[in-house]
Amino acid sequence: MPEVRRRGVIVWLVLSWMLVWAGNTVTKAYVKDDRLLLDFARPFSAKDIHSFRLKGADSVRYVFDLRDTRIGSPRVPLGLKHPSVRSFRISQYRPDTVRVVVEVPRAYRMIHGPRSSRTYGISLPERPTSIGALFSDLNKPSATPKTPVKVQKTPSVRSHPVSPPPTRHRYTVVLDPGHGGHDSGALGGGKREKKLVLQIGKRVRSHLQRMGYRVLMTRSSDRFVPLRERTRYANRKHGDVFVSIHANAIGDRRKRYRSGIETYFLQTSRSDRARRVAARENSVVLRRKDRLSQNVILNAVMTGPKIVLSNKLAIDVQRHMLGNVHKKYRDVVDGGVRPAPFWVLVGAEMPAVLVEVGYISNPKERRRLASSAYQERLAKGIAEGIANYLHNREREME
Repeated sequence: MPEVRRRGVIVWLVLSWMLVWAGNTVTKAYVKDDRLLLDFARPFSAKDIHSFRLKGADSVRYVFDLRDTRIGSPRVPLGLKHPSVRSFRISQYRPDTVRVVVEVPRAYRMIHGPRSSRTYGISLPERPTSIGALFSDLNKPSATPKTPVKVQKTPSVRSHPVSPPPTRHRYTVVLDPGHGGHDSGALGGGKREKKLVLQIGKRVRSHLQRMGYRVLMTRSSDRFVPLRERTRYANRKHGDVFVSIHANAIGDRRKRYRSGIETYFLQTSRSDRARRVAARENSVVLRRKDRLSQNVILNAVMTGPKIVLSNKLAIDVQRHMLGNVHKKYRDVVDGGVRPAPFWVLVGAEMPAVLVEVGYISNPKERRRLASSAYQERLAKGIAEGIANYLHNREREME
């Protein structure tokens, strides 16, 4: 009987603690597409996740402390396996802290961050092509190869940070040329936004592919893709960044000479200009009567942890675009990085931005946007901005 009473007291204490617990809970941990994913019971803040690295004699451990968090079930740490990882450990390190440890044979460039408001992702080493590849360092011949291997130094370009390291092929970039099909987008001087942004998008793809990235496009031809399907596609493909490409326009003839390059990230805005641009791009979906429910959805997603990362991505893309075009076109206006409620960015589980490459309603800028030379400068800038953002994210993990 005393033993029964003792167990009852323990159960009562555990249940009482669970009832008064006000922090977050890790509900699931799983490996998918070379990532360790952690699902939380409620939206979390990235600042509550502290990470560091411990080097041992024959292994490296990447440690993540999830503050104000507990493990939701004893099943959470079970069944975690990956061919390039020695072990996963998830434990209740302190009453209010969950510790996650990824132990690997050697250091690698890890990327980690919010995948959505309730999911945190940690990249894992690449899978070996075979079991023998795990021991390839031990089996290399000592003889000098006939053709010496050239070590390529990372070029340092003035006003541009260094290029990402060779591990960049792990990243997936999703490009979204705006409009398409029956939706022409902005019109001006016989030019259509849908055609110009598709041309620029393909150029961006070429630059990124040459850098070694995996690049996907929501459309690569003149077809219409509903706005909500664009980010759904990026989520299904586990994109690391999402960049939507558009051309701006203004209907007021008194302002037809307004020009400039602008980059937006998803958030509410007090700027009339930002709201106007968003309203034009959103018009394809906001013609519905039920605008109230759409506003509720927009407000719900604008407070997620990816907002800060999207802002950083927007800054990198804007800076590199301007850096490239200003080498020849000094008069291009810097429209800045702005928050705005763009529907096409809603639902993206990765950092997402929308680029307005110029004003198709401005005769001078319209001619430039139709020029292959100008498109190439814009595309190179967008690609370099994306690469710089991903490189900086890697450096944060070192």
